[in-house]
Amino acid sequence: MGENRNNRKNLMNMKNPESIKKDEEIELSIIIVNYNTREFLNQCLTSLFESESDIASELIVVDNASIDGSGSMVRKEFPSVVLIENKKNLGFSKANNIGTKAGRGRYFLFLNPDTIVPRGSLERMLNFFKSHPDAGVVGPQLVFPDGSLQLSCRRFYTISSVIAKRTPLGHVYPFNRKVKDLLMSDWNHFTVREVDWVLAACLMIPRELFGAVGSFDEKYKMYFEDVDLCFRVKQKGYKIYYVPQTKIIHYHQRESARGFNLKTIWHIRSFARFYRKHWFQLFKRRFGK
Repeated sequence: MGENRNNRKNLMNMKNPESIKKDEEIELSIIIVNYNTREFLNQCLTSLFESESDIASELIVVDNASIDGSGSMVRKEFPSVVLIENKKNLGFSKANNIGTKAGRGRYFLFLNPDTIVPRGSLERMLNFFKSHPDAGVVGPQLVFPDGSLQLSCRRFYTISSVIAKRTPLGHVYPFNRKVKDLLMSDWNHFTVREVDWVLAACLMIPRELFGAVGSFDEKYKMYFEDVDLCFRVKQKGYKIYYVPQTKIIHYHQRESARGFNLKTIWHIRSFARFYRKHWFQLFKRRFGK
């Protein structure tokens, strides 16, 4: 264990952004928002440091007042990581926005702590941007730890698809067709495709564009932050791409799908905000300009 820890520290010293010359631009800021996921976070950071990437990057962890020792673990095991410790849980959007203010990269990667990043993943995502100037957001293929596919790109929600996805009606025809349409179950998810939105479990966006669309909307209490961001990116004329050549392991919990619970209610409330905010543009998308 001690030898592994020393190796990890050596890798971190090699990638410490402070060692990058002031006139050398950082390519990528990796921002991870954490709340009481110490073991997942440790695993995620380890995968990033062991990826042996040549990208000039920095790692920023924004901790939302965890009580499981996450902050102490980061300071001890990963001293080169930029650690921001909030005094209370500020939520996903605000914590990510705080992370971007500390970031210096040309691109932002928003990454969940319950992920593992295999070697070459970050390079493939960045290279896709460079070969596709119309790309505003790039999301990878997410897989479960056993390698099975997660449906991580979606079409925009409609009122009927929310009803179908978040109520028992989703198992009744014709509402089940709405769920399949939302999840894009009509194709195999193994080809590059322009989509409506990708999950923020792993989402890359140019820094300049992120600022131009107004960052994450902090009025969302929970859920729809990524849907809203991708919608605004598309309104700017950029495309959202799903790139399955990059695979990220995601320990997806799907708590909002475990029956009707508080998180289900927040999901519906967040959709209501999304719909109120963008109803006119959504109407035009559905019925034509």
